[in-house]
Amino acid sequence: MQPIAFHDRLELAFRHFWFRFKALLGQNIKTDKNFLAGDAALRFTKGIIPRGTRITCSGRADGAGKQAMARISGINFAKAFGATYVDSPFSRLDHAPGEMGDWLNAWEKRFNLGKGEEQIDGRTYDIVDYEDYLLNGRHITDNVVLRLQQCYWLNRRYPDTFEAIGPSLRDKFGALTRSPDKDRFVVAIHVRRGDVDQSQNSSRFTPNASIIRTIELIRSILGEFNIKAIYQVHSQGKAEDFADFAELGCELYLDTDAIETMQQIVEADVLVMAKSAFSYVAALISNGVKLYEPMGDPPMSSWISRRKDGSFDRARARESIQEYLERGGTQPH
Repeated sequence: MQPIAFHDRLELAFRHFWFRFKALLGQNIKTDKNFLAGDAALRFTKGIIPRGTRITCSGRADGAGKQAMARISGINFAKAFGATYVDSPFSRLDHAPGEMGDWLNAWEKRFNLGKGEEQIDGRTYDIVDYEDYLLNGRHITDNVVLRLQQCYWLNRRYPDTFEAIGPSLRDKFGALTRSPDKDRFVVAIHVRRGDVDQSQNSSRFTPNASIIRTIELIRSILGEFNIKAIYQVHSQGKAEDFADFAELGCELYLDTDAIETMQQIVEADVLVMAKSAFSYVAALISNGVKLYEPMGDPPMSSWISRRKDGSFDRARARESIQEYLERGGTQPH
């Protein structure tokens, strides 16, 4: 079972007091979703909530990346604390290009997160929202499923817990198993545009110049291995906005089908991430080398963090690529 650090226990004790105080005053407690997951984690470690108790994550109204993250966080939580994960399928996803039902079904099939899991609609469960359990002392029976919106509390403090579920995520997704091919070595670059620019959601915007520096450094490192890689830029927008990438010899995949994009960046040998849940989910599933751009969700220790100017620890990146080649690339392990 995942241990919880002393300082996290102290924080949760304070937050528990604050949560109950807010509830007593009739204030909004729906914003305390991160605390609720942390409180559940602490109660599992103390045995207050029995091992094997069922949990699920309802997610929220958002895009495919963020909603997949909510469900993956539930799978991760269950693995870390000995709970039983029950899968709640997508009920709505933003950015549907057509009929919502078709969009939901397509993403369910692509991520396949319910594979091998109990299903929330597979039998009659007694679904109990965690705040109801906490405030009203709801008794946990064999038929109860504790429902949280998400379980980010765990992975935002202990991101390496994701390591334990990586093989399962790849099995669900069905990523191709192949060995690195120097004639078909792919570097996928996710560039977040569309909903971000220098004036809109600017904190999530990364200038082209920073990304280009990352590409140039990767190209230099791969040259040491005599690898002439294929560089794919996955984004949204007009081709003229990506002319500097094209001049570098990058293939442009603009406004392509999002599900196809997810598959391509998951199966790349090297993934250059954006400040995006879409990128983050792809990185969790991918067995390639990940170059992470700092965002709200922290990196696993095996990922290579990029600096604001696009640079990164070259020696560490070279070691990661060497290790990737030696272990057989994208083959699950």
